[in-house]
Amino acid sequence: MLLEVIPLVIGLLMLGGLAMIAGSMTRDDPRTRARWDSRFDREARELRHTDATGVLTCRRCGTSGSERAGVCPRCGAAL
Repeated sequence: MLLEVIPLVIGLLMLGGLAMIAGSMTRDDPRTRARWDSRFDREARELRHTDATGVLTCRRCGTSGSERAGVCPRCGAAL
C-alpha cells in the first residue's frame, strides 16, 4: 500500500514544482499592472461607507443625506 502511494506523491510534487516554475516565467508587463492598479484605485475611491442607517455624508458640504436618494439634499452633489 505504501509503495503505491510514494510514486503518486512524488509525481504530484514534481507537477507542482513544474507549475511553480512555469508561473514564475510569465512576463510581468508594467502596462498591465498599471492598468490593474489604476482600476483598483478608482474602484476603491468609489466605495461609499455607510452605517446601518443608510445615511451618507456629502463630501462637498458635509450634510447627511439618504443613501437611496444618491444626491445631497443641500448642494445636489452625488453622495
